[in-house]
Amino acid sequence: MEHPVPTAVAEPRRHHYVPRCWLAGFTDTGEKDGRLWVTDFIRRKQFQTVPGNAGLINDYYKLDEAPDPVVVERFFSTLEGLAAPVLKTLGSERRPPNDEELDLLLQFIAYQWVRVPSFRPIILGVADRITRERMAEELRTPGTWRAALIRAGIDPEEPGSDYESMKEFFESGEYSVSAETAWYLQRAFAGVDKILEGLRNRYWGTSFSPAGRLIASDNPVVLDGERNEMVGFGNAEVVIYPVSRHILLSGTTVRLKAPPMNFNYFATMNTMMLLRSEAQAYSHIPDFPWMDETRHLQADWQRFAKNRY
Repeated sequence: MEHPVPTAVAEPRRHHYVPRCWLAGFTDTGEKDGRLWVTDFIRRKQFQTVPGNAGLINDYYKLDEAPDPVVVERFFSTLEGLAAPVLKTLGSERRPPNDEELDLLLQFIAYQWVRVPSFRPIILGVADRITRERMAEELRTPGTWRAALIRAGIDPEEPGSDYESMKEFFESGEYSVSAETAWYLQRAFAGVDKILEGLRNRYWGTSFSPAGRLIASDNPVVLDGERNEMVGFGNAEVVIYPVSRHILLSGTTVRLKAPPMNFNYFATMNTMMLLRSEAQAYSHIPDFPWMDETRHLQADWQRFAKNRY
């Protein structure tokens, strides 16, 4: 008797940086197979699709050298499996999360912040700035450069390591920092606990849009604070996260009165979502409301431009 030959399980290649279970809450039905309008500000087009076809990049989390190259994608799938029932329940019951549900959502938000494409240039920019400052100090004199090479275990006499050549290269503008996927993911996971701590230390409120006018974006965690300041989870005046097109979470550093939940308020929240977006917004209708730079209501996405604000 012949035994069937086991077949290898195909690795998932469509890696969603915007979770499908979350996008489902912004469709016309609230389900994963519901219809979703994607507004793409880079390609200047708008089209309909389903959550499974939005917010993804092939092999985005793949680790080529790891025993399981898609271990990160599997982790996010597990996390989404825990969060999906909470997202669906809150969306259908239109109520605030209880303490247990809120803590799970805060973990979901923390990971959402570090998994999107816009996180990578931020963390690379930090690394580039730190590296340039260190290199400038090490190249201050021939002596400081020689000492830096010895600390790094490099022979100062090795070809290409001489002070004048390296200083010329560093000052030419050709010097740059790059990184592989594993480096980004290592920094992302290392920073989640600190982000979660900042989220847990906030006062969280829930706003409801009965008509379901809230939108989502490919960069859905919004931090807002003082103008011309670097805003993070420690000093942001408010952290905003839409749970669905009906529910918005907002976390503040001090306890505040609930805002008036009218049409203008939700249009303003949508504007903040658009300003934070990397390239795309997601909505159940094509003509979602937002506020222009003069505080007038708009519904034509083609009129939106970040540089006007």
